[in-house]
Amino acid sequence: MGDEKNVFLRIVREEDENDGGELTVDFGAIFRHLKRWFAVWLCLAVALGSLSGACGLLARRYLMGKELKAAVRIPSGYDIAKVSSPGVIEDALNETGMETSALESIRKAINIEGLIPNSVRERMSMYYNAASKQTDKLDALNALLSTSYQVSDYIISFDYPSAGMSQKDGANFLNALLRAYQDYCVAVYNSNSTLRNPLGAIDYREYDYAEAANIFDTALGDISSYISQVSGGSGAGAFRSNQTGLTFSDLSNLASSLKGIDLDRVTSYIVIHSVSSNPPDVQITYYEWLIENIARSRAVQRTRLESLTDSINAYEKDSIVILAGAEGASVAPGLENLNAAYDAMIQEKLDAQAQIASYNRSIAYYETVIEGFRQADGGASNPEDVEAVKADLESLNQKITELAKNVSLTANEYYERAAFSNQVPILLPAVHEAPGLGGIIKVMAVLQALLFLGYLCVGFVGGVREANSRKEREEPSKVRPEAAENPSA
Repeated sequence: MGDEKNVFLRIVREEDENDGGELTVDFGAIFRHLKRWFAVWLCLAVALGSLSGACGLLARRYLMGKELKAAVRIPSGYDIAKVSSPGVIEDALNETGMETSALESIRKAINIEGLIPNSVRERMSMYYNAASKQTDKLDALNALLSTSYQVSDYIISFDYPSAGMSQKDGANFLNALLRAYQDYCVAVYNSNSTLRNPLGAIDYREYDYAEAANIFDTALGDISSYISQVSGGSGAGAFRSNQTGLTFSDLSNLASSLKGIDLDRVTSYIVIHSVSSNPPDVQITYYEWLIENIARSRAVQRTRLESLTDSINAYEKDSIVILAGAEGASVAPGLENLNAAYDAMIQEKLDAQAQIASYNRSIAYYETVIEGFRQADGGASNPEDVEAVKADLESLNQKITELAKNVSLTANEYYERAAFSNQVPILLPAVHEAPGLGGIIKVMAVLQALLFLGYLCVGFVGGVREANSRKEREEPSKVRPEAAENPSA
């Protein structure tokens, strides 16, 4: 090795005098070993990459062939079968932007399965086994028949390959289907009352000015009653609509302002100036007849109110009965209906009282109008007064229409977001479970890195062994100087 140049690193280990040596690392030898094993490493890398990639793609294809699943919980009495109804499916397809032409194949790919707890299954199985073994099977059979369970949790499965969808599209559709079913339940099963059009198909311009003002008064009364009814719900006090930016308190204040300021102003103007489209004597005769008609309706309501009051006073609302041996408190059979009837009578009484109050208000209003016409000089209304009243009525009509629209939007949003937001909770949404190409590439990269590390280790160990073997062959064994000076040692 006299003239040959090698790049090497010599590591000397110094221990006790009986155990010493040095380790030579020759980078040229390591490079030669890496070059020697390069073809083997390359073949193994290609084979490992092909194998891992094929396995990853097969696993992805296998997972993509599975059904997608999601879980929902519904209250008692709801029809879970409506999940696969054409209307709900069409709403889901429209939300995801998919074509509705394959609706029937999609409907067939949806499967619904109820979840029954193991404890219920075991109890029913126990009763069944007892009924099949006992000679007197009547008790066991009655126990089996009395065991019932109302399923509330359901698994919704979707076989997306048969519907011609990818797994990603299938997951998006299944989640959209559950949201569409939630909207369906809110629209069909909720108990909220809707605000009818307070002005309906009535055109106030076809009535006399005083009558038009009374129509607006009735409309504002209906709106205020509806706001009071909805605002008594759970969470309604703090609810603010995203669409209108208003709370029910804001809407109630707006209704009170329209009634206490705008409507009172135009009503007082009509009465004080005796503004009418007809002669005063004709209007007086009409309003007198109207008062008599309202008085008759008020008398009917008073009779109904007295009957309801007597029935309520003679009615004893049943209390909760604790059944011995039962799990917790329960209401005896039939008592729920009795209590519901009592509550219904209370509500009827309140409605009758409100109607009588409305009649009294209308009678007092028309009496004031009649007094104003009687104090008039009997001539036609001043054209300037007529134009002023028309402008005020038109402005009031627009404000009431806008108020009714805001009340309806706010109430609908409240029912959807707050009152019935958890009516049909989605326990488990559909998830895209199959690994994507990115996951497969990561696995392949890790395997290739491990193989390359093994390749480097083989080259390093081979190079070190070659360098140390060559050193041992080229350099004869030498005795340490210390040993030569002390032969006895």
